[in-house]
Amino acid sequence: MKGDDPTTSRVPVKELSIDMLLREKEELSRQVKRLIKAEGKLYDYQQELDVQLKEYKELYELNRRLSGTFDIENIFRETVTYVVQHLEYERAVFLRRSEASQSYLACALDGYYDPAEVGLVAELEIAHDTPCLSPLSAGAEYLICTADSHLQALVELRARLLLNEYLIYPLGSHSYPHALLVVGNSADNAVFHRRVTESRGSLLSMGNLAGLVSSLIANQILLEKRERAREEAKRAEEKYRQLSEVLEQRVREAVDELRQKDKIMILQGRQAVMGEMLSNIAHQWRQPLNMVALLVQDLQMTSKMQGLSEAFIDSTVKRTLEVISQMSKTIDDFRYFFRPDKEKVEFPVAEIIEKTLSLLQGSFNIHGIRTEVAQTGHPVINGYPTEFVQVLLNILINARDALTANHTLHPLVSIKLFTEGGKTVVSISDNAGGVPEEIRDKIFEPYFTTKGPEQGTGIGLFMCKTIIEKNMQGVLTVRNVGDGAEFRIEI
Repeated sequence: MKGDDPTTSRVPVKELSIDMLLREKEELSRQVKRLIKAEGKLYDYQQELDVQLKEYKELYELNRRLSGTFDIENIFRETVTYVVQHLEYERAVFLRRSEASQSYLACALDGYYDPAEVGLVAELEIAHDTPCLSPLSAGAEYLICTADSHLQALVELRARLLLNEYLIYPLGSHSYPHALLVVGNSADNAVFHRRVTESRGSLLSMGNLAGLVSSLIANQILLEKRERAREEAKRAEEKYRQLSEVLEQRVREAVDELRQKDKIMILQGRQAVMGEMLSNIAHQWRQPLNMVALLVQDLQMTSKMQGLSEAFIDSTVKRTLEVISQMSKTIDDFRYFFRPDKEKVEFPVAEIIEKTLSLLQGSFNIHGIRTEVAQTGHPVINGYPTEFVQVLLNILINARDALTANHTLHPLVSIKLFTEGGKTVVSISDNAGGVPEEIRDKIFEPYFTTKGPEQGTGIGLFMCKTIIEKNMQGVLTVRNVGDGAEFRIEI
């Protein structure tokens, strides 16, 4: 046997095992540190996501509370309170455009102010052409002045706003916004509240709020314009009344001939309601469209923060399809209304009432009108379903117009469905004050209207009576009950 080479050194097996274990220990230690760091980032992302989800829920609740309001001042008050309580800025103030003075005046504020400061802010007035506001006119989404800002125009505004750091959002058109929402903190208390920064989270929170409130204000301004239009219609109605005295005799002579054209008038009535239905579809689509927008934003935000899981994508797609299905149903209901009836069929009345209310849901919501339906049994009618829908639509639209015209405090429409004496009975009542006694016997006459020539044709209720009493051999009557009017259909 050959002897071992004395120059060759041997490492004991035990020492090799220890070195390998030490290296594996170091590698495991590095991996653990990386996992801990990754877990920390994941926790931070989760915390940020939880905060944003909470803000979305709170924003949804704010939208639900304000969507049916008729008071734009209430929108201002609720918004500044939301900023302080939920977004956690120290102070918030709304400045509304004054057409008379061409400037912005404080109209609502909330937050932590000394009594003397409240008086100063309440009297705040900023000219619309103030240099610091010029970026908003040029299309800027917001103005920001942080604690370390040195831009002279923004710094000078600090003293007037009583804020050391602030954000200003325009609401309405950028060229001349209808209102300005200002949020921020004083120098002494900034550390106790959400800071004004250009961080993505802060700007996203304020941007979502500003977009929602801007939409609500735009809707309210539209309602105010409609109210002014109604006032103009009232003035026009006075002129119309003078003309109607001259034309009254001619109308009476033409009534007999017009009564022979019932089918034509029913078609005219249906066409007259088409514009109303299109408006209702717009109202009913607005909320689903907002929901789709939020789902898309959530998808984008989740993609950027932590990537999209298959489960999250499936959930988002499912929710989006549900919203789209709801919008599709609105169109189906609309198409059902305009489908002509060729022959009488037996139909469930409750189903027709549900379809009719779905067509008016958006319009009733924007006016804050609540509906109640009480059903006894499952009554059916042998007749023309779409014509019956048309009757219900005209009565419900008249109830809505009466409730809004009288500014009823808690507007309500009640519908009762039952069987009495072998007949199906549908009663529709409201709390709008009732039909004046002097016109109660005239409301079913053709071309009689109290809405003025620009808003009413005067054939709606005449057409309803024709459909119920001539086409379906029933009875349509009206009476005053309680604090409103009740239309009763018996077939």
